[in-house]
Amino acid sequence: MRAAKQYFYNAMLMTGAALLMRAVSVAFNVFVTGRLGADGMGLLTLVSSAYGFAVTFATSGISLAVTRMTAETVLTAPAEVRRRRLDYVMRTAVCYCLFFGIVGGCVLFFGADYIGGVLLGDARTIRCLKLLAFTLPPTALTSALSGYFNACRRVYKNALSDFCGQVLKIMITAAGLSLFLPSGLEYSLIAVVGGGAVAEAASFFVSFALYKADRKRHGDGNEPDGGGGQTELSADTAYSAARSLSGAALPVAFSSYLRSGLVTIEHILIPKALRAYGCGYKESLASYGTLHGMVMPVIMFPYAVMGPFSSLLVPELSESRARGQHMRIRHIADSVFRATLIFAVGVSGLMMTFSRELGVTLYGSVEAGRYIRIIAPVIPVMYLDTAVDSMLKGLGEQLFCMRVNIIDSALSVMLVWLLVPRLGISGYAATIIISEVFNASLSIWRLLTVTGVRPKIFGWLLRPLLASLLASSATRFIINFIPRLYRAGGVMPTVLMMTAAAALYLMLLFVTDTLTVSDAEYMKRVLSG
Repeated sequence: MRAAKQYFYNAMLMTGAALLMRAVSVAFNVFVTGRLGADGMGLLTLVSSAYGFAVTFATSGISLAVTRMTAETVLTAPAEVRRRRLDYVMRTAVCYCLFFGIVGGCVLFFGADYIGGVLLGDARTIRCLKLLAFTLPPTALTSALSGYFNACRRVYKNALSDFCGQVLKIMITAAGLSLFLPSGLEYSLIAVVGGGAVAEAASFFVSFALYKADRKRHGDGNEPDGGGGQTELSADTAYSAARSLSGAALPVAFSSYLRSGLVTIEHILIPKALRAYGCGYKESLASYGTLHGMVMPVIMFPYAVMGPFSSLLVPELSESRARGQHMRIRHIADSVFRATLIFAVGVSGLMMTFSRELGVTLYGSVEAGRYIRIIAPVIPVMYLDTAVDSMLKGLGEQLFCMRVNIIDSALSVMLVWLLVPRLGISGYAATIIISEVFNASLSIWRLLTVTGVRPKIFGWLLRPLLASLLASSATRFIINFIPRLYRAGGVMPTVLMMTAAAALYLMLLFVTDTLTVSDAEYMKRVLSG
């Protein structure tokens, strides 16, 4: 029970921080959209897609490798050598990050002319890419430190680092946009990515300071004093750490390169395919920016509630796997399936019910609301896929996850090539839905096979669907037939009605026995004792 309590407290702390950060991020996204416009968001998303591949190379699987090695060291190493082994793990990780971060930064900086002018097809992206090149080394180092904090269950330090970076990013970007907006879209983009660049550096320095304080406070000072034995242990430990770290990170890294490269190709193809459909260049960027730069952040915003629980499953399941606790693994997987689907089905109902209001209220865009409604039904698949991937990584199935993700990315590229020139932006929406269903189906099948969990379709899915349908129908009735209680377009009316719909859904979960009194009692026991 103590372990469960620690897990839930860490997860709730991360959830609170993630919700705050996501809310700030969405509000910031709305602010930036208002300044750049839909076509500017499309151009910014293109830059982000190229930068995403560079970040994948710079980090090269380091976060997951550090999380696994740190968790295993804390679990298995004798107390007298634990601190020394952890130090070697982190020193090796720093060298690893600096190598890949510096190489990635140089390639991005000196290749920016070709990437921006030829691959992305817009010279206005070149200066942004050169600026972002300087962020790759600190981004890689921050990723390694994040893996350490996750493994040690001190996740609030990651949250603090992210918060400091985000606050600085917003301040610098807002000031930069005010200064450079009259100079044109290119300089406005530089203001946005410049704020992000400074934020990455700030996040690293905060994370590093927290790490040094953590090692001083929690380090084990029981290592043996000098002598030949210590030197031999140090050499062996250094070699072992380097070999283990590269062995854990590089297979994931190579797979990540391929997948990230395919994702980047997909995003480069979308505006070009839209032009083949008959859209003008600016219209293509606007449609792309609306769906990917405006709608998808809204769709993924509620996952901030579940995301921290999922990320913390990696060290929890790694530890259970190392101890051979198969029943505990099965119980965790069963609980995650149930909780994720209950949550995601409710979110899906809310998004569908309030799609138009969200699009108009956030972005002043009916088109954005239409795409929210199109994507909303697949939210349970998207959220469950993310949670399942975290569980598979904790069970040592990260290579399977990467193979599935690579196949999924290749499928997405093919679908963009086939569908978007014929269907326009609706073809890209169809691509998102098909690829999500494909990816999730394979991952769920693998997790069920590995854990032996038996799916409970009625309790996991059908009952939540019934509760969501009833709650959505009742809310829509109020909106349509009692207009005095609700007026679309205002922030507070939308928030209040969505809150009321969520409360009704929660009540119906108990009415339909999807949630029970014993669930509430268990949570009370976990949090109180």
